[in-house]
Amino acid sequence: MSTPRPFALPWFALASLLAFGWLVYLLGPILTPFLAGALLAYIFDPLVDRLQARGLSRTTGTLIVIVLAGLGVFTLLLVALPLFQGQFTELSQRVPAALDLLQTRLLPWLEQIFGLAIDPNLSALKTWLTEKATQNGAAWLPTLQTGALAIVGVLANLLLIPVVMFYLLKDWDVMVGRVAALTPRAWMGRVTRVARAMDAVVGEFLRGQVAVMAALSLYYTLALWAVGLDYALPIGLLTGVLSFVPFLGFGLGMILALLVALLQFADWTGVAWVAGIYLAGQVLESYVVTPRLVGERVGLHPVAVIFALAAFGQLFGFVGVLLAVPLAAVLLVALRELRGAYEASAFYRGGYNAGSSDSALPAMSAPRPGRPLFESCIASLPLVHRGKVRDIYAVGDDKLLIVTTDRLSAFDVVMPTPIPGKGEVLTKVSAFWFDKLKSIVPSQALDIAPESVVHESERDQVAGRAIVVRKLKALPVEAIVRGYLVGSGWKEYQVSQSVCGIALPAGLKQADRLPAPIFTPSTKAAVGAHDENIAFEQMAQLTGADLAKQVRDVSLALYQSAAEYALTRGIIIADTKFEFGLDEAGRLVWIDEALTPDSSRFWPADQYRPGSNPPSFDKQFVRDWLEASGWNKQAPGPELPAEIVAKTSEKYREAMARLLA
Repeated sequence: MSTPRPFALPWFALASLLAFGWLVYLLGPILTPFLAGALLAYIFDPLVDRLQARGLSRTTGTLIVIVLAGLGVFTLLLVALPLFQGQFTELSQRVPAALDLLQTRLLPWLEQIFGLAIDPNLSALKTWLTEKATQNGAAWLPTLQTGALAIVGVLANLLLIPVVMFYLLKDWDVMVGRVAALTPRAWMGRVTRVARAMDAVVGEFLRGQVAVMAALSLYYTLALWAVGLDYALPIGLLTGVLSFVPFLGFGLGMILALLVALLQFADWTGVAWVAGIYLAGQVLESYVVTPRLVGERVGLHPVAVIFALAAFGQLFGFVGVLLAVPLAAVLLVALRELRGAYEASAFYRGGYNAGSSDSALPAMSAPRPGRPLFESCIASLPLVHRGKVRDIYAVGDDKLLIVTTDRLSAFDVVMPTPIPGKGEVLTKVSAFWFDKLKSIVPSQALDIAPESVVHESERDQVAGRAIVVRKLKALPVEAIVRGYLVGSGWKEYQVSQSVCGIALPAGLKQADRLPAPIFTPSTKAAVGAHDENIAFEQMAQLTGADLAKQVRDVSLALYQSAAEYALTRGIIIADTKFEFGLDEAGRLVWIDEALTPDSSRFWPADQYRPGSNPPSFDKQFVRDWLEASGWNKQAPGPELPAEIVAKTSEKYREAMARLLA
């Protein structure tokens, strides 16, 4: 059976997106409640997951979330309706003055400027309307019926949204699991990566859209207040909140604002100011706020955002306008995959022979090697720290960009030879564990695309190998958990029948599984220095007794859960290290990396034999070569042979493929 070529999945994904778009086009008139329900289910799924983690059933959690969302909408209506009720009451009281203004000022001005003579005879207008109603009553009846049916349809859609949301939210994890189960195993790693990327850009879109609504609400409220318009607050808030539907907030807000201005101001100056505020606001929204706060967060150029709004609106109408930016962002991920497949192809690299289909197969079937990144150079952000493997940059005052390079550290020395693709593997594996084990301890990871925080010319350095995190205070220790007797622990055991001062039973062999995982902290060394194992009591002196106990318990819980899962994927996690920090509230947060081949020993379960050091998926492969090379374990490290580099890169990728499958 032939192995699927690397370009098959991106083309399949693009074809699926096009087919989905055609289906949306056909079903556009009835899709609104289903799309709205699905979007709300997607937004609230993390909240239901948290309730489920606290012991509630999925159905109960879903009901609680829907009730809370409904109460939120109801509360908003309770606050907003009295404001608008008062406004419309005052407007009705000003109608006589408005009619007088129309008759005494507007109509004479129109006649003077444009030569339009309009007879404001209200009695004649009433008579004309009565005659038309009598003559054309039969013709109007279908229109009235259509309007009534339209109102019924709107009400039905509004009632259908929470129903759709309930069923989708209740079965969200089941549906995702079924889709994953149907995915071809050979494609699973890439499908997972693409799905996570799409999830990230849609999440960025939603956060960006909330930022747009807040920014526009603030702009219109302050601008209308500055010109002295009555009801500036409710009109400004309404304009901003409804801006999630392009032109709806602008149009409705401007009509209300102009109506209030006509009744309030004695001359046309105030009305002109209000009109100018809305025209300027629309320009600001279309060309600055939405492209910057939404487009750049999801990696779309401002021109692409404007084009997406116009194109999707033309193709799919109102529903298309609603989905324009998120669908364009999802399509962008698919196009990036196609670009990666194209750049990895022999055709792009110059090895494709058009006359022979076989000549291209070896290059196209091989995994993309990528260009090794030994050291990043992000000039658009200030460098905070360059560690053994990771380069850290400041993103504002409260966030950091962590770039995982292809550097490899062994025996606390950075090797001069990078391992191609290593940084991408570590980043993806860490993201997987951070998400999977978030119920035990939160991580510092933020759902912000790294490409959005650097200059466009620097995006290649962060794509797939960087993460944006919260800036936290790191603890001065590394939390190491050992489940098997190997490495320095085995050497110590042979001398003292203990590991890091913890007594163990007699008669254990190399690589034996310990009776229970043990916690052995160490100090954190700078580049070129050596970490030192310390006793738990020494750690307690550095961090405080309560925090030391919490770190120990969390570390053991993380290792236990990860080891059980990894075993189902044919991997034994022999030992691993964790790093933690504290947030502004003093809560423990998982930082740095998570159960990667760099921070752990991974063994293939089918090759595990107590009494000997098993082959590994991690950098133990490099450690073994260094041990046999006669190197004195002092900087600088030796250049690694090409064969060792290739095999190590392959081991890293195999570990990722097994864990993320």
